[in-house]
Amino acid sequence: IEEVSKAKAAGADIVCIKEGVLKAKEAVLEALMSMKREILSEEEIAQVATISANGDKNIGSKIAQCVQEVGKDGVITVEESKGFKELDVEKTDGM
Repeated sequence: IEEVSKAKAAGADIVCIKEGVLKAKEAVLEALMSMKREILSEEEIAQVATISANGDKNIGSKIAQCVQEVGKDGVITVEESKGFKELDVEKTDGM
């Protein structure tokens, strides 16, 4: 954003800048897609969730169980507890 502002201030064509940014976005997305790896097992999901939970294996394991239960199209909402340190899971079916 800073570089775009500098280029714009220097008189660069904003349309060319936009086209360049869009091309760069596509290149980044393509690179990321080539690096992705599907995780399917509950153990792999727990590993990723544990990393996301700052190394807390209990939280990672519980999130993995929830992911397995709701499936790939399910929705999981995580909320910070107000004072309690225990982990609680509440399931709601439907919207």
